Amino acid sequence: MRGIYGTAGAVVCAILFAGVAQAEIVPGSIPTRPQYVAEIEPICKKNTEDNTRILKGTRTKVNRDRMPAAGRQFIRASRAFGRAVRQIVAVPRPPADDARLRKWFKFLRIVQTNLKKIGLALKAENRVKANHEAIRAERSGNAANNVGSVFKFLHCHLLPSRFR
Repeated sequence: MRGIYGTAGAVVCAILFAGVAQAEIVPGSIPTRPQYVAEIEPICKKNTEDNTRILKGTRTKVNRDRMPAAGRQFIRASRAFGRAVRQIVAVPRPPADDARLRKWFKFLRIVQTNLKKIGLALKAENRVKANHEAIRAERSGNAANNVGSVFKFLHCHLLPSRFR
């Protein structure tokens, strides 16, 4: 069963970012694209590590019909993902990329919402709804990746395969 675990877990944890460069954005300056990427990659990396820890064992719990426990883990992962998105949104962005980044933020928030919905469906022991929400989370993650592809993110690129 790929749905709940491979898709949603991957989307959540795929929000991991690698430190591409060490260039910090100086307050009051206009950041370049590489500076922006270098600033947010560590946020994504930390979130991926956190969500990997939070989501550990969810597949086993669902397979053993302990869905409410797995649901709580997805809800916690959704909160952690939301905190990371808020941190990313707060980072000054290159003016030329502002519209693209706003669209990316929108898709990240949709992923967060879908992760919470997966958790709620699992808590209600509704496996079918959880799978549907996992598919929605994966699609939103793909849309975020398409919008953010010009930034060549490492950890901010959402990959379901990282959490199978």
